[in-house]
Amino acid sequence: MNLIFLFTALFSSPSPDIVITGHFVDVKVSKTGASTTVERKTWQILSDEGVKHLITHRFDYDPSTNRIKILSISRIRPGGKKTALKCNEVDLPQSAGWILWRFWMKIITCPALETGDSLEIVTEKKGFMIAYLRGGEEFIPPMKGHFYDQVLFGDEPWQVNFKKYTVMVPDNMRLRASVYNGSINSSVNYKGKNTIYSWWRGGLKAHKREMGSPSESDYLPKVVMATVHNWEEKSRWFYEVNKNQFEPTPEIKAMVAKIIKGVADKKRQMTLLNRWVAGNIRYRGWSNGKQEGYTLHSGDQVFTQRAGVCKDIASMLITMLKAAGFEVYPAMTMAGARVENIPADQFNHSVVAVKMPDGSFHMLDPTWAPFSRHDWSYAEREQYYVVGTPRGETLMKIPASRPEENTISLKAVSKIGATYSSIWTLRGSGYADDSLRRMIAFTSIPERAMIPELFVRKLAGATVSTTGYLDPGNLDREMSMNLRWSSKNLIIQTPGGLIFTPSSLSAIPDRVALLSWLNIKNKKRSSPILLRANHVLEIDEDIVFPSAFDLKVEKFSGSYESNHFKMNWSYTVQGKVLKIKVKVVVPHRTIPSSSFSDFMKGVSILRKLSSEKLVVKFKK
Repeated sequence: MNLIFLFTALFSSPSPDIVITGHFVDVKVSKTGASTTVERKTWQILSDEGVKHLITHRFDYDPSTNRIKILSISRIRPGGKKTALKCNEVDLPQSAGWILWRFWMKIITCPALETGDSLEIVTEKKGFMIAYLRGGEEFIPPMKGHFYDQVLFGDEPWQVNFKKYTVMVPDNMRLRASVYNGSINSSVNYKGKNTIYSWWRGGLKAHKREMGSPSESDYLPKVVMATVHNWEEKSRWFYEVNKNQFEPTPEIKAMVAKIIKGVADKKRQMTLLNRWVAGNIRYRGWSNGKQEGYTLHSGDQVFTQRAGVCKDIASMLITMLKAAGFEVYPAMTMAGARVENIPADQFNHSVVAVKMPDGSFHMLDPTWAPFSRHDWSYAEREQYYVVGTPRGETLMKIPASRPEENTISLKAVSKIGATYSSIWTLRGSGYADDSLRRMIAFTSIPERAMIPELFVRKLAGATVSTTGYLDPGNLDREMSMNLRWSSKNLIIQTPGGLIFTPSSLSAIPDRVALLSWLNIKNKKRSSPILLRANHVLEIDEDIVFPSAFDLKVEKFSGSYESNHFKMNWSYTVQGKVLKIKVKVVVPHRTIPSSSFSDFMKGVSILRKLSSEKLVVKFKK
């Protein structure tokens, strides 16, 4: 047993299968911004189970914008002897679904090693992933003469003993860089006319993604770097790349005139055009080869194809808004992750910005708009974006929503007799509206009758008798769903009374995507929680009994409040009626791991309340 293997066995987590003993990334950047990356990674096998994880390796690439070469694959024995390993290499097209771009992958299959062995793979990659522009030198990045990157530390499924990233840039480039989410060692050196920047860190724990986590880049240690001077420069570049893509054709102008006919209000015109694009341009991407990436397809092409990815759907809306007389521009944003204040490539989504008379921008996102009442999704609040304009814009942010804007309301009127029978009305606003609406809209018409069963599935023996819901295509009214149900199994008869659990509490609608936190079970957490939106849950049930009664409960009212979970509830008896009111407020989208225990304490109180057995004694 060599010293590295002994060190790993003593200080790593119990019985790990693999440890990455070293991970080195060396990047060399040319004056055009084109880069060559040599990556050397060494895995050590610590158990028989770990052997199978190192048999097959996958390397993704896109022939239009980058190339990857396997330089060497070696086996290192516990004593340190290193020998070349013969592995099988094949190139295959990646599987594709909604985005039909020409991505490929190299699949490397190696002989099985033994416990204690190490596997070292060295690769060379030239170019960028999804960074296409027309013509020019091979593998030049979108912004010629510039380089940018984002490097995560600690995103591997196994422990990493040491990781180092080095980039060498020519003297005509000034690299701006910052470290986020933790400490990383760094240095700056010089070699000839080049500057060498290095970042490294050891002792990185294995990473396991937890339910409801945001993008790893939001909480794992990382370095973000770019040679672009500022966001305004990137904004101007994005505008120049795309400024000729939005010329309305006569056919597009005719369609716009039809959509907004008789509508004078400018805000309403924007909404109607946004909804048309959302409902008529399906999400399906195709490739134009080197004319992809940051180059939006023309509005004319998208109008003809009636399909595209986010950038093309945005292009269609920009073109239509221009035809309607609006001053409108494309914008870059990052869906599902934070953008740091370094003008690097931190974007994965394209949206639309309408210039308003006061100089502000009204943001629209047609990609998220199918079956939504909103110009901008409540699930995309607090997103950062950069608008492409001739003058150049800085990094901006969508304001946070108020939790009351995303309210789920369950109102129930129930009657206790031989059965527990109830009429429910479920309503949603903001993202709750979208969630309920899409639950119906994206379900085939023959299967929609089954949807109410999802809400009463926790109620033993419950049978739904009638249902109803707003037409999901009616975007001018908030979504509502009604159902009438009954059950003989929810009441326990006792001498002079009964025992039951209120149906509205025991069947909290966790089918709504907004309430995903109801499914979190773990007691400890190392990463934050990112919710679709901050929100309010309101439950209101009136239960009518055969006669007046006394209610036996532990507490008739209560409350709990922390920074990230607020709740109050009450039971009120009025003659034959028991009135139950519960209100939960989740004020923030992001719940830090440091607040997880306080948050889950509130959740546990709600769970306890939802399963509490109430005792009713009828008055004589």
